[in-house]
Amino acid sequence: MSLSIFQKKLLQQNVELIKPDFHQFTKTFHTLINEKPLQMTIPSQESINQQSYILYCALNKVINHLDDLPLVIPFIHYMANNLSFLNVNCTDIDLLCDAFWDTLQKQSIKMNSHLCQAWSQAILIFKNIVKSYLFSYSNVVSLAQKQATQLSS
Repeated sequence: MSLSIFQKKLLQQNVELIKPDFHQFTKTFHTLINEKPLQMTIPSQESINQQSYILYCALNKVINHLDDLPLVIPFIHYMANNLSFLNVNCTDIDLLCDAFWDTLQKQSIKMNSHLCQAWSQAILIFKNIVKSYLFSYSNVVSLAQKQATQLSS
């Protein structure tokens, strides 16, 4: 599972549109994560403000390399390690990604269906890599498990 060249280009363009006001983007994101029932330690707005440039660079790096997973997975693992210091759990990852999606919808201009699909795909890839790394999570179901589920139904 990776992004197409077209999706990558759409995301790169969108990230460039977000860049001039990334401080506002992180402020909106912080507001939205505070509305989620997260169990993890939520960084303060001040802490996020101080890390704003680093967060932008991380987002940019992931987007620029999401079409080459072997290259970007170690970087995503590094970011996941940082989340683990905040006592994040598997559900928190989903909620953080939901808050990121909500922030994109509030902050992005011209979110057409292609851009929405590209962001959804990128978020799903990121979420699955982080959850797999931190929690040995997999969304892959074996054929035998699927058949057993169907037989018991």
